[in-house]
Amino acid sequence: MRSGPLQRFRLAYDLSELFRRYFINTLFDATFVVLGIVAATAVVADPTPQVTLGTLAAACLAIGISTGLSVYEAERVEAKIRMAKLERAMLTDMAGTDVHRSLRLYRTLISLVNFAAPLFVFAVTSIPFLLHVLAGWPSFPVAAGTSIALAVALIFISGLALGRVLGGSALRQGLRMTIAALATFILLVFVQTYLL
Repeated sequence: MRSGPLQRFRLAYDLSELFRRYFINTLFDATFVVLGIVAATAVVADPTPQVTLGTLAAACLAIGISTGLSVYEAERVEAKIRMAKLERAMLTDMAGTDVHRSLRLYRTLISLVNFAAPLFVFAVTSIPFLLHVLAGWPSFPVAAGTSIALAVALIFISGLALGRVLGGSALRQGLRMTIAALATFILLVFVQTYLL
């Protein structure tokens, strides 16, 4: 029975690695940046919801583009190195082969995963601010608090998922990541309030 290119790709690569190494990692980065932005706006006397939303969108988009491009370029270099080693070992040009195509597909996928993770964080954490801007409800402080809660929930769920993959206590992993997120937020508020 012949296998198609997608099936061969799935046999060659562990797709859960995309989730573990790339989506979760970039999701953490983006979520901690969101916590920083919300911490900064939470201590401002007269915050502007539109500026907060625009800053969140710009930051998450910048993280997505930056990580997506950097991972793509890094994987492109690694693929060239792998292909050169294979070509030396096989004494033949491997351009246009299934191996070449699967390496290209892999780097495209991980780039898209890295790009999508911060946009997902923005989509989730911006909901309270969007409601505030569009409907006037909830109040800005409540919207900020809800956004923080959503960001921490993302971290907790990601920690749970990592814990399941690792085979340890998923709850413990989720709580560890949540504590880190909350401690980071408290530190950011302290810095914004007392040091700046």
